[in-house]
Amino acid sequence: MHEIRQKATQQDDMQQPPLPAYEIAGRLNDAISTHPTTIVTAPPGAGKSTVLPLTILESMKAKGGGKIIMLEPRRLAAIQIAARMAATIGEPVGKTVGYRVRFDTKVSETTRIEVLTEGIMTRMLIDDPTLDGTDVVIFDEFHERSLNSDTAFALTRQTQQIIRDDLRIVVMSATIDSSAICHTLHAPLVESKGRMHPVEEEYATPESEICRYSTQDIAQTVAAAITRMHDKHPGDILAFLPGQAEIRRCAELLGSSLHPTTVAPLYGNLTPREQQLAIAASEEGERKVVLATPIAETSITIEGVRIVVDSGLCRKPVFDPRTGLSHLETVRISLDMAEQRKGRAGRVAPGRCLRLWSRQSEHLMLPQREAEIISADFAQTALSIAAFGETDAESLPWLTMPPHANVVKADMLLRKLGALDDDSRTTPLGKRMAALPCHPRIARMILSAQSDRMRCLAADIAALLEDKDPMANASDTDISLRIHALRKARTAGRTGKWQRMAQIAKENRKMADAPREDNDDISPEEAATLIACAYPEHIAKAIDDIGTYRLANGDNIRISPDDSASGHQWLAIASLYSQPGKTGTAFLTAPLDITSVEDCGIVSEHDNISWDSKSLSIIMRHERRIGRLLISSKDLPNADRETIRLIICEAVKKDGLSMFAWNDKDLLLLQQRVAAVCRWHPELQMPDISTEHLLQNAHTWLPPYLEQDGRMLTSAQMLKKLNLKEIIWSTIPYDLQTATDRIAPTHIQVPTGSRIRLDYRPGSDMPVLSVRLQECFGMTDTPCVDDGKRPVLMELLSPGFKPVQLTKDLRSFWQSAYFEVRKEMRRRYPKHFWPENPIDAEAVRGTKRKK
Repeated sequence: MHEIRQKATQQDDMQQPPLPAYEIAGRLNDAISTHPTTIVTAPPGAGKSTVLPLTILESMKAKGGGKIIMLEPRRLAAIQIAARMAATIGEPVGKTVGYRVRFDTKVSETTRIEVLTEGIMTRMLIDDPTLDGTDVVIFDEFHERSLNSDTAFALTRQTQQIIRDDLRIVVMSATIDSSAICHTLHAPLVESKGRMHPVEEEYATPESEICRYSTQDIAQTVAAAITRMHDKHPGDILAFLPGQAEIRRCAELLGSSLHPTTVAPLYGNLTPREQQLAIAASEEGERKVVLATPIAETSITIEGVRIVVDSGLCRKPVFDPRTGLSHLETVRISLDMAEQRKGRAGRVAPGRCLRLWSRQSEHLMLPQREAEIISADFAQTALSIAAFGETDAESLPWLTMPPHANVVKADMLLRKLGALDDDSRTTPLGKRMAALPCHPRIARMILSAQSDRMRCLAADIAALLEDKDPMANASDTDISLRIHALRKARTAGRTGKWQRMAQIAKENRKMADAPREDNDDISPEEAATLIACAYPEHIAKAIDDIGTYRLANGDNIRISPDDSASGHQWLAIASLYSQPGKTGTAFLTAPLDITSVEDCGIVSEHDNISWDSKSLSIIMRHERRIGRLLISSKDLPNADRETIRLIICEAVKKDGLSMFAWNDKDLLLLQQRVAAVCRWHPELQMPDISTEHLLQNAHTWLPPYLEQDGRMLTSAQMLKKLNLKEIIWSTIPYDLQTATDRIAPTHIQVPTGSRIRLDYRPGSDMPVLSVRLQECFGMTDTPCVDDGKRPVLMELLSPGFKPVQLTKDLRSFWQSAYFEVRKEMRRRYPKHFWPENPIDAEAVRGTKRKK
């Protein structure tokens, strides 16, 4: 490795003055040798990305070290940094220094420094969690805090803490909050002061700042600003726009107006030659305007830039509940991003930065960009973690913990897609899905395609879902209309508004291993089959004739009766908006042949033995379902009897009041008597036989009675025939039954010989004896219960059973109040016997008259 040192020194001598990163190389190597993790901060242009990996490699050589892996957030940065390091030591890319990015790799057996994008690193960890042969992992531009970066960082730390305590991690950034991350990771800070030239700031006025985030408005404002700065100041210009569409439109607006200045776009989907044109230094006496996405914020060196025009906007991935995927939205950048962009103007000489927002609106910008893990869809990350071998995503050493709700939601989705088993481990299908660099839904769809034609169709569907619908204003939701339009534009070679989608589809075909594009007509049913595999919970079945459908997840959606999809019984829906309890709206649909998903693993078969609250009976059917949607069913004649008992006992908790004859007078009296004994004698510890308690604990008393003469009682009609009074009475121990009969008898016998039922009213300490007054003639004292200690409350009735007197002292009643009652009774019931001396009179039931 002495040769690397020598060539690096020669290259260093060509820098006037040397890059500041060389000044901290020794301190960094010392920190790496004594600490598991080291933090490096250096301003833009210090050379940390290209110098430090080489100096680390040189230090490792003396210790017999292995390989260095360095992560970059973007493909273009990874390729350029690898090329600059290789050039520094006078070698071609792929020898000592190489790179791995999506769809492009340049490494060899002699490669010691590999520059990777973050997603590649995650898959590398999945393939080899030990990172065998790697000594140092460098996370460059870590301030961007992408979800892929945080995931790779957490998995690398897990490897370091559990398997590889010799593995070293280096975190590098220009704008990260170093004190916070050093404290969290217990890591030392190695800081370079850098060499930045002053950059003069200029702001837009409130009237001229970008307020509307349409492509046209952004492009026009930026183009006007570029023209003004080009006319006023020398040097190359770097303009930051949020995305590819705005760059193309801005280039069109500028046209040849700045001639002979070259206008060069710079974004990820350009060819390497086009990207190199934007990055390369301008020739002597020439000028260049680079229209770039945030790809040019960090790592990439664009020689000669003296002026930055910053739109203040970027694209941020936002989870879209309509498609279950993330899409890009235009949002304001944070203040740290603004500083990063401004620094691009001061790398070679004093510069200027025009910010297309007003100072007054700067308070609306966040101080630091938010870690993507806070709001991003966690499904793809969760699958990567499971493939890594970890079943609990929240146990990883995250720098920022993912929200628990997002983790749970991701786990549920992966189970639906068949990627995880019940223990949250990857299934064989899940391992294949994790190997694809895309969202699990897209991976599931691609893997379900069994032919080149179907894989091409899956690639086109995925492209449509990952981009905005160009036909969003169309009245028809049929996804095949969009795919037909895409293929027609592709065949004609005039993609226009379909250009980005066509590019995404091309990348998807590479991922799906489809040999060529397919622009033939498609079968809507085949498209539906693919969509159903990716969105099993969005399979829908018509529930009426006016366009209302039930989704497999239980929600309802409605489609216009004029839509071509509304005439089909089954649909696969790729994009919809729905809220629980409300009828949602479908946006992208395809008619589904339900038999086509038989082999997709989304149709479940099971015996449905359940209680139906509508019919108040047990349902016993063998069913085939997708989620909550019934495909077919047939009777199940021999259901397990123990299962039936358990289901009925559970149903009693909810529907028990309607399942039994709770109003039976004998049962009510029993419950009242036992409740009275409980109140009067708590020491007896009487069981609770209240209706509420019995409903909640049916499993303790009901099961033995659910089978009569070899036949199971499976409906409320059968259950209501049970003698609940006898069943509940039998649950009370014999000694307590005896005590209950003695303390709280059911009846009291009156002088006529009639046995009158006592009424033990809830909350009352005195049972009520409702009896006709005439049957009590000759009864001198009030009857008592509770072993004679508790008198009853006598409700004396007229011959017509109307209450005439309440008394708990019968003797006193005969001696006083009776005579007033007698007057009234003789008037109303003259044929009845009303003696003057009721104590000595004979009790009567009817109209016996005095002789």
